[in-house]
Amino acid sequence: MIDRRSRYTHTPVLTADDGRGGTEQVLDLRETPPTSSVLSIVATDADRLDLLAFRYYRDPTRFWRVCDAATDLDPFDVLVPGRPVLIPPDK
Repeated sequence: MIDRRSRYTHTPVLTADDGRGGTEQVLDLRETPPTSSVLSIVATDADRLDLLAFRYYRDPTRFWRVCDAATDLDPFDVLVPGRPVLIPPDK
């Protein structure tokens, strides 16, 4: 079950061969949708994606919204102090 607020809510579910004669349900690849931002902040050394998500969305698990707004930002990246971070609206 995928949470309704997940980035994978609308991603198709596929059936794949598990290599042992059975099948598994897997998610198809998700394309990053074009996401506009409404705010640009400058990251500090205390900022993390989950903290920004909590600050702007009141939900730290929505960090992926920030990643979708910046095509060069990976969820596993550490924010670089002094570098702008785009904050998209919460949908």
